[in-house]
Amino acid sequence: MNCSGTATAAEERGLWSVARNPRFDEPGSWHHVMNRGIARRTLFETARDIRFFLSRLAKAVQRGDLEVHAYSILTTHFHLLVRSPRGRLSLVMKVAQNEYVRRFNRERKRDGPLVRGRFTSRPVRTEAYQAALVRYIDHNPVAARLVDHPCAYPHGSARHYARVDGPAWLERTWIEEHVRSALGATRFEPAAYLEYARSPLEDPKVRWIEARIAAKTPAIPARDPLDDLLAAAPSEVLDWMRRKARLADGTGVGLPLVTPTTCRDAVADWRERHGDWQLPSGRSKVNGWRVAEVALLRDLCACSFAEIGSRIGISAPHACRIYGRHRRFLHEPSYAERLATLTARTLALGHADRKG
Repeated sequence: MNCSGTATAAEERGLWSVARNPRFDEPGSWHHVMNRGIARRTLFETARDIRFFLSRLAKAVQRGDLEVHAYSILTTHFHLLVRSPRGRLSLVMKVAQNEYVRRFNRERKRDGPLVRGRFTSRPVRTEAYQAALVRYIDHNPVAARLVDHPCAYPHGSARHYARVDGPAWLERTWIEEHVRSALGATRFEPAAYLEYARSPLEDPKVRWIEARIAAKTPAIPARDPLDDLLAAAPSEVLDWMRRKARLADGTGVGLPLVTPTTCRDAVADWRERHGDWQLPSGRSKVNGWRVAEVALLRDLCACSFAEIGSRIGISAPHACRIYGRHRRFLHEPSYAERLATLTARTLALGHADRKG
């Protein structure tokens, strides 16, 4: 186990180049799409700017190239939850952003870049993450202190879900069904969305989403196990951890499933409940809770060994060696059983607000 250019003319005008690395964009895939103004400058100066940008997305919806399920457009950036029916998201966003930048520059008689770069997109491959993203996007203007309630913000989708009518290009089916199920109702009621949207995500869940946004993902990302693990029995969670341990090599560790804070809180709670836990290692013994904590930070939080070491006050090589012990201890029934239950408990704790 291992423990250790010149801008084009289009780019100079604030447009985007086609010669980039390919994105994951298969037909029918869901994405969280973001971008912001260069150097955090204002990207949308007026409500008219926002309406024009949304009209570019509406054109893609009319062509059948895009489904917009949730959005929030702020002055410096935007967030979208979209589905790509035909696998043409890159082209859709390139055209929409280029048309917006051209109009913005032309009307203000300006030249030069307007956005930070090519838009950012992250695949959305589980319902648990998808539902959390809706609330994250809804609460963006609240976090920016522009409004007190998501449904009061005029440039976000939350206000439309709290009403009977909305723009024809906003695809409401999935979110309305999710909210209906989450509230245990027989039908979706717009008035209920006011209450559903009122409660913000807790800070650990926000940090979890932001960690996923920041995570480096390959062009074709690995399958996201979150939904399966949340519904799994401890024995099935253990099988997943054993597969992770066999594949571990100190490099890619996948997407975070919970936050490091959640992991450390879960371990601290179990340590308090169950007392001391010593594991045999040769002629000596090691702290079982320390081994479990390193394993959870690695497998559930996608932390590097350097990050694990920084969080618990040890060196990266030491964290790597502890993870090696975890791999060996997984063959011991007593350790494996306790770790599987602790892992399942940690996942449940990290997603305690999930309903439906």
